[in-house]
Amino acid sequence: MVEDFEEDEEPLKAEIENRIAARVCKSMAVKGGQILSDEEQRALIRDLENCQNPRTCPHGRPTMIHLSINLLEQQFGRKGKI
Repeated sequence: MVEDFEEDEEPLKAEIENRIAARVCKSMAVKGGQILSDEEQRALIRDLENCQNPRTCPHGRPTMIHLSINLLEQQFGRKGKI
């Protein structure tokens, strides 16, 4: 197995690149409680809209949720005008 890696380092190289990219992304990520300017917020939304998979983060957690009008009406105890 060691000889295989010595002959073909591509799998190892790809793994190292993936780990470096993950570390950079984690350190650059917006942290909970971090305050963003209006422009930073807009840029974040634009970036999210341009992602291949905008509905979840790399860990699989949702980045957005859908709230129906019915659910909002229930939560606020009011019926909106439609």
